[in-house]
Amino acid sequence: MSEAYEVLKKYAKMMADLDYPVGSTAKIVIQTSGGIFATRDGADFSQLAHEDVQKLEMERLPLPKADMRAMVYSSTPYCSRCLREAKPFRASLDDMAQIIGPEVYIVDGRSKNKDKAIGKSFKKALKNSVGCFVLTGIDSKGNGHGYTLTMGRTPYEAVVAMTVLEKSAEVMFMAEKLGGAKPLPRSEAIMMRAVYKKKYSKAEEEIKAQEVEQ
Repeated sequence: MSEAYEVLKKYAKMMADLDYPVGSTAKIVIQTSGGIFATRDGADFSQLAHEDVQKLEMERLPLPKADMRAMVYSSTPYCSRCLREAKPFRASLDDMAQIIGPEVYIVDGRSKNKDKAIGKSFKKALKNSVGCFVLTGIDSKGNGHGYTLTMGRTPYEAVVAMTVLEKSAEVMFMAEKLGGAKPLPRSEAIMMRAVYKKKYSKAEEEIKAQEVEQ
């Protein structure tokens, strides 16, 4: 538990130190050799305490990719706006294509849907991308709300994916004022993601991976 706490504390602080809020329901979940651990709901990420970390009763993360060992839930400003306005989008920036994938979808995660249907939606949304928006409800004005899910082989990758997705969403909205962003060809974006993942700094990846192998 102590090793998991130190890892979660490190990345919680990284999220808390960003120059934008990550949302009051932010959560980090990691899969380690000692089990699966997560931050508790409502935890103060700037000062994560031992009691803010819990061990979950599951053998592996419920993700469609076996090599993914960390996931982050967040509600950052521009990603939240994507949910409010029902705006999934395709990658127009190289860093989104490389780190996230060709597009980001909105998964309907409302409780009225059957778990099996939601599972299929997640599988489709995360087939080529490491992030998606999850709709949990719609208010009386028709605005959607929910959270963003990003995943990674390490907690570092999952947090970085969150920051890249927020930046990409911001650029998408800014580009709308200039006629809209031009998406990269999907096949090119998929190739960029594959090349990035294969050639991603091996030394850094190995160091970060040690955090979830303890």
